[in-house]
Amino acid sequence: MRVGPVRPTGGAGRPGRPHGRRRRPLAVVVLVATAAALAGCATIPTSGPIGTGEVVVRQPGAPVPLAIAPEQDAPPEQIVGGFLRAVDAGIFDEFATARQFLTFEASSDWDPRARTVVYEGGGPDIVRQEDGTVLLTVPVAATIDAGGRLAETPPETREEVAFELAQNPEGQWRISALEDGVLLSSPTFEQFFRRTPVYFATADLQYLVPDVRWFASRNQATAAVEALLAGPSPWLRDAVRTGVPDGARLSTTAVTVDRGIAQVDLSVETRLASASERALLQAQLDATLMRQQGVLVNEVQMLIAGAPVDPPTVPTLAVDPAPAEGPYVLVDGVLGLLERGEVTPLAGIGPLPPEADNPALQPDGGVVAVRLGTSRVAVVPADGTGVVPVLTGTGLVPPSVDRFGWVWSAERASGGLLVAARADGTAVQVELPWLMGRTVVALAVSADGARVAVTSTGPEGPAVDVAEVARLEDGTPRQSGEPLRLAPALVDVGTVTWVDEVTLGVLGRTESQAAATAHLVEVGGLTSALPLVDGAVGLAAGRGERGLYVLSADGVLSVRQGQSWAVVAEGVQGVAFPR
Repeated sequence: MRVGPVRPTGGAGRPGRPHGRRRRPLAVVVLVATAAALAGCATIPTSGPIGTGEVVVRQPGAPVPLAIAPEQDAPPEQIVGGFLRAVDAGIFDEFATARQFLTFEASSDWDPRARTVVYEGGGPDIVRQEDGTVLLTVPVAATIDAGGRLAETPPETREEVAFELAQNPEGQWRISALEDGVLLSSPTFEQFFRRTPVYFATADLQYLVPDVRWFASRNQATAAVEALLAGPSPWLRDAVRTGVPDGARLSTTAVTVDRGIAQVDLSVETRLASASERALLQAQLDATLMRQQGVLVNEVQMLIAGAPVDPPTVPTLAVDPAPAEGPYVLVDGVLGLLERGEVTPLAGIGPLPPEADNPALQPDGGVVAVRLGTSRVAVVPADGTGVVPVLTGTGLVPPSVDRFGWVWSAERASGGLLVAARADGTAVQVELPWLMGRTVVALAVSADGARVAVTSTGPEGPAVDVAEVARLEDGTPRQSGEPLRLAPALVDVGTVTWVDEVTLGVLGRTESQAAATAHLVEVGGLTSALPLVDGAVGLAAGRGERGLYVLSADGVLSVRQGQSWAVVAEGVQGVAFPR
């Protein structure tokens, strides 16, 4: 249903914070998504605000894979195939059946948790070589290291694994030599592994930052705590801190969860932690265990060497906060809040120059930035005085504003640098050597300020990267490190936005797609494509997939709804959320 059409007009409003007082609403061309059909006697509200959010649906328990011991007189190829099937069930029997396919020496040496190769397709190719070795070839979807860190693989990736076999004294073939790790089928991985964020704190102790791992559901809580005690991943290490003292580990074999209460028994080294460190550790444990998918934890009790400890006063750290409001849209040079079919211009901000595009807002509303053409990035004061350029260049990418008020951008030909500036004109350069020789397409700083996502192209192809942002005590960006590379299937990349604390929205295209479409890219996880929106050029997100907006080249703004998109506005030149 079309509401309007009335376009915003110029004129400065009353001074004030961008998210505070606003001028009288002005309508734009807005289309309201149709409601779902009613069924039975249920009623759907026809008035009141529209909210967005994520619904978690818990699936019933999946059937446990059946492990079958080796058959009598089975040939080598059948032994290897049976071993693979037993490995699928190994997360439930601690690989006891799988070890029956190995010689005693091979079983003693084999570490199944060193590496996991997730394979897809109809199954592996198993061929016996002339020297008696059995060669197995699988199409690889992803790999997971011993710490639970998942890496997607490029399309058509295949891995060869060799197994040596020998006959035991009873004349039965058994695997006598194999590599550490396991091969796991995609269905088994999807059913029994869970994405598990492990949390560390920002340097200023204001946010908890997720470090995504993947663990089998059977021992998810224990594996998550072990990962927390081991520390953050190398790519994130310099941007976060932890309350775990050196040498601390679990003093029991498992984290127990009973009636929603998780007990974490830590070694005596934990007593070396200060009161503030122990409080931070408790906050990390709470977030890591209470936000797990598939494990109900309402309380986390910390013990040291079996003895309960007095619960510390846990600091309040933000975890994946949603923007207070949004989206904000740029229409005919006016920037305002779009809600219920109207745009309310931001207080104190008059009409922007005609070349203004790609608005960006600080999470608390303190700083608003726009790009002016491709040569300048400017802040927009809330006193009606007009834009103030803070960055200049020859080909700047659209800006991103972090929670400290730094406005980020980069030259497309970056030279291995990102640049950030404050409203007072102070500017810094952040070196990213891995960007040297690449063309930056877009960037976005996470809500916690500890990570920056960058899309780029280069001689070795397009890339989606996330890197740490280490800062000085006052929040000034100081340095970054080697990135975490994501979404290797994309052959073309465009704009990027943070959908939530562990998910990016990326405009891109795979080899099989004719046009760029929105993809959900998990930071440390998997990539999935969303339905195509013709002419998509921009993305913005509140929190979660249902808060994702796509802007088309013709100014049509659409929001994710059900399994498709619903048009909510037309005539839009830019869209952003304060995150």
